[in-house]
Amino acid sequence: MIDFFYRLLWGWVEVQISGRHPERIISQLALSGQRLWAVQKNPTGYRFIAPLASIPLLRATIRHKHCRIHFGRRGGWPFMWREFLSRPFLGIGALSAAILIFFVTSRIWIIDVPGAAVSPQAKVQLIQAAAAAGIRPGTPHRAVNLRQSRLRMERALPQYAFIGLSVQGVLMRIHVVPLVGKPPNTIPHKIIAAHSGTVTNLLVYMGDPEVAPGEFVRKGQTLISGAVQAPVPIQPDGAAKPLVDAVQTAAKGEVFADVRYRTEAIQPYQAIESTPTLTHFTQMFVKVEGHAPVLIKGYGKIPFQYYHTQKIVHPLVWQGVNLPVETMKIVYNKIQRRRVTLSKKQALARARQLAARRMQELVRERVKVNRREIVHWSKNAVSVQLIWVVNQNIAVPVVAK
Repeated sequence: MIDFFYRLLWGWVEVQISGRHPERIISQLALSGQRLWAVQKNPTGYRFIAPLASIPLLRATIRHKHCRIHFGRRGGWPFMWREFLSRPFLGIGALSAAILIFFVTSRIWIIDVPGAAVSPQAKVQLIQAAAAAGIRPGTPHRAVNLRQSRLRMERALPQYAFIGLSVQGVLMRIHVVPLVGKPPNTIPHKIIAAHSGTVTNLLVYMGDPEVAPGEFVRKGQTLISGAVQAPVPIQPDGAAKPLVDAVQTAAKGEVFADVRYRTEAIQPYQAIESTPTLTHFTQMFVKVEGHAPVLIKGYGKIPFQYYHTQKIVHPLVWQGVNLPVETMKIVYNKIQRRRVTLSKKQALARARQLAARRMQELVRERVKVNRREIVHWSKNAVSVQLIWVVNQNIAVPVVAK
C-alpha cells in the first residue's frame, strides 16, 4: 500500500531495457537506492516499473553501454497535473462528475414500502406522510432525522402499531405493522326497511316483529326488534294484568314487500349522433412526484374539435421498486358529430331503451311483479315513463355501536 501511494504521488514509468547484460543496469539502479517494481524477463530483455525520479539516473547509467531503453505506460500525479494543464476541460469534467456522484449518492431518491400486505393506496398514504415528515425524493442524508420523522408519521397514521425507517444509499424503506383493534360487534339489534313498500311476507328467525303482512312501511322503519317480551314465570298475587319481561336478543329475519320504482326518459326528434374515426392525437408527459407534468411529445393545439380521451399511466419501476417518476400518455380520438331527424318510431324505441337501462340500474337481480309503461307524445319529443312494482327483501340489519 505504501508503494502504491508512493507511485501515485511521485509518478512512475514502465521501462523496457534490452541489449548486452541488462541485469547490470538493473543491479546498479537497485544498489543506488532506487525502488523498482514488477521486474520481469522477456525475450528482448527486462521490463520493470521505475519511479519518475529515477529516469535521469537510468539515462546516465546506460550511457556508453550497449543497452537500449524504451518507455511505456506512465502514471501518477505529475502526469495527471501536466495533462490537466494541457487539457483543463478534461479535469473540469472529471471534477464535475465527482461532484455529481457525491450529490446523487448523498441524497434519498427512492422511497419504497415493501410488503405484499400493504395496498397501493396505503403505500401512497405512507409516502405522503413521509413527505410531510421531511423525507421526500432529493432530501440530503444529513437533513434526515429518522427518529423524529418516524414519530411524526406514527402520530399522523394511528392505524399502524409500528412504523420503521431504514436508509441504504439512495433508497429509503418504510416498514409498517398495522394496528389490530378489537373486532366490532356484528350482532344486529334491529332490522329496518331499506325501501318503502307494502309488506307481503314476514319471516322472523330471532326477535320480535314490529309489522304485519299488508302493512305499508316507510324507509328506515323498524321491521324486527331484538327485544322479545315474555310473561314472567311466577306472577305476583293480585296483579291487575300479567307482568312481562323483555329479553334482549339478536334480530334476524327476512321481510318481503312490493316496492315501487319509477323512471322516465325523454327523446327529442332531433338528435346528435357521434361516430368514432381512426384519427387521433397523442401527448406524452413525464411527471415527477410533487411537480407538474412536463410535456415531451405532442406540442400544439388539438387538431379537431370533438374527441374522446384515453389516459394511460406507466410508473417507472427499478428492481421491483416504484420510482417517484411516471409517464403519462393521453390519446385524443376524433369523433364526428352530425344532427339527425328521428321518426316517431325511432324516437320511441330510443326512449324505451334509455328508460329500461335506467330502470335496470335501479332494479338489480330482483323478480319483477308488475310493469307499467306510460308514453306521452309532444310536438318536439316523446317521453316514456316506466313503473315497476318489485317484490324484494327490504330487511337491513342495524348493528349497535
